[in-house]
Formats: sequence, structure tokens, C-alpha cells
Amino acid sequence: MSIIDENLREFLDEMVAVINKEFPDEIVSFILFGSATTGEWIRGKSDIDCIVLIKNRTKTKIIEKFLNELLLKLDAKHKLNLTETCTIYKKTHNPALNLILKTESAMMFGRPFYVLAEDQFDLKNAKIRHDLKIQIGLSVIASLNMFLQRIKSTGVILYGKDIRKEIPESIPRIEKIKASFNAILLLMMSFVILPLEPKIAFSHAVKANLWACDDVLFAFEKPLSTTSKEVQEIKKMFENSDLEMKHLDEVLRYKRKIDIRDLTRGFVLKYTLKSTWFVFGLYFQTLRKMFS
Repeated sequence: MSIIDENLREFLDEMVAVINKEFPDEIVSFILFGSATTGEWIRGKSDIDCIVLIKNRTKTKIIEKFLNELLLKLDAKHKLNLTETCTIYKKTHNPALNLILKTESAMMFGRPFYVLAEDQFDLKNAKIRHDLKIQIGLSVIASLNMFLQRIKSTGVILYGKDIRKEIPESIPRIEKIKASFNAILLLMMSFVILPLEPKIAFSHAVKANLWACDDVLFAFEKPLSTTSKEVQEIKKMFENSDLEMKHLDEVLRYKRKIDIRDLTRGFVLKYTLKSTWFVFGLYFQTLRKMFS
């Protein structure tokens, strides 16, 4: 059962009404997924993830731009602080850090909306057509299957067609391996950002641990649910390994709250190194299980 914050729900309902009024008969499906549907969304700390399926491929950029601008207006009205949590809106006084954050959003990290046309989205074969940048990314460093499983497990239909029923059950092994790249990329970005902004670097490192848990559950074709339940499942799966599972309890604590005064560069570096060791160890143990 989905649990959406009441204020966030009002914000989303208004957004869906406005987009349908602005682009009548164009929106096929509007789906919210991720932490916003599992009762773990935190104002000022959590972003949102939405997939918007439309009819006309020539309007994807137009509608995405409209939604991004609409979020700015509605966020100010509903005071959800989404402009502070979605990477695409983050601006700092450091030009180098702004460039890094812009690159992240281009790689589909921290984007609130993924707008695709029906003829682009091949659900049956888990492929994106007619967009070379996305096609290359999904072929090399990411897994569309993982993206789809998140929608299937946590997605809530805010408007229109329920595409969750069309998401394939079977997952190729190569896709299970590719899914790990996102957490690894996030850790790499944490090291790059650390000299510029420890707070953002720390947030990346915490998130990388949780994404790695997602990846492992995806690899074993287990449903994705709340962060707490996923962590408990991972601890049970690897209780006899040499992994330090107490690290995940620490991750959960840091996800909920940490005093930003503690986030010195030394502390964040130590934590990011520890997280990197844990994530790679988790992936190694997963591969052993998969191929044993």
C-alpha cells in the first residue's frame, strides 16, 4: 500500500491538473515512484521521481521544460523544498560544483521528471528508442530494467494508463550486473564533490549504500519496498558473510538525520571510503551468490 505525504499529494494533484489543462489529450500516464510513495519522503531531504508518458515525441522536451518550471511555482506555493533536493535545481556559489551537478542531472540523477513518448518506450523489451543519449547510457552504464522494477514495486498512478502491468517479469543477467553502476558512479561523484561541498558529498555516499541494496534485491528479483525493509532483507541474505552489516544501520540513521556541523571533510572522506568498501564487498558477495 502506498503512503504519500498529504502536502506532497496536494502538490502532485495540482501539477497533474495543470499539465492536463496545458496539454489536453497529450498525457498518457503520470506515475510517481520511489521514496515519495513508501512513506519515507522527508521535506527538505527527499526529491521526487515521476515518469510522464505522452503521445507526441516532438513534445517531450517542451513538456519536460514546462514541468520543471511548474515545479518551481508549485514548490514555492506548497513549501515542499523540492528545489533544494532535486539536483536539476541546485545552484551554489561554486561554478565547478554547479557544472558537476548539471552533469549529474544530465545522467538522470536527481531529475524529478522523465518524459517519454509512447513510441520511445518499449516496455516489452525494456528499451528506449529514438533518443541516442539515453540509448547509449542504458547500453553502457545503467539498466532500464532496474528503473522499471522500481516503478513496478513502488509506482503510484497519478493519472492515466497503468503501465506497471506491462513491465516484464524476466530480467537478463547482464542487466542485473549493469544496475550496480549507478551506485558506483554516485560514490565516484562523492569523492569529486568532497573538496567543494562535504554536505552534498556525504548525501551522495549515504544514497549510494541504499542504491546498492536496491541493486542486490533487483539482482535476485526480489520486490523493492521501503528502505528499512530492504536493509533488513539484505542483512538477512548476507548474515553469514564477512560484511559489516552494522554499517547499514548507520546508513539508516544518517539518512534520517545528522548534525551538519559534524560534516567535516575528514569525516566525510572516512565515511565515503567506508561506504565504497562496503558497496564493493556487497557486490562481490552478490556475484558469488549469483554464479554459485
